[in-house]
Amino acid sequence: MSEAPPDRRLSLLSGIGSIPGPVGAVLYETGHLRVSPGDPIHDIWLLVAVAGVGAGVGAVAFFRGAKISGLVCFLSNAVVFGLYGFIAAFFASGGSR
Repeated sequence: MSEAPPDRRLSLLSGIGSIPGPVGAVLYETGHLRVSPGDPIHDIWLLVAVAGVGAGVGAVAFFRGAKISGLVCFLSNAVVFGLYGFIAAFFASGGSR
């Protein structure tokens, strides 16, 4: 139990990093996230990219010492990444409604 306490900056970064993925999903579902006017699949891929970066930040923070905030950041973004990544891959590969 001789671990050093987590760096405040890393905890703050992972705390802030846990916000964009879920907020982007809420904005997309309410119709407020429309970046590309033509095809909505581009908006979903943007959301997947943002959630992927957030999950990466959470994983790095977890392994660098900010265990709780890194885990929260990773899990909140991994759920969005998994769900919308599947939806984007499904429709991009020719799936239909």
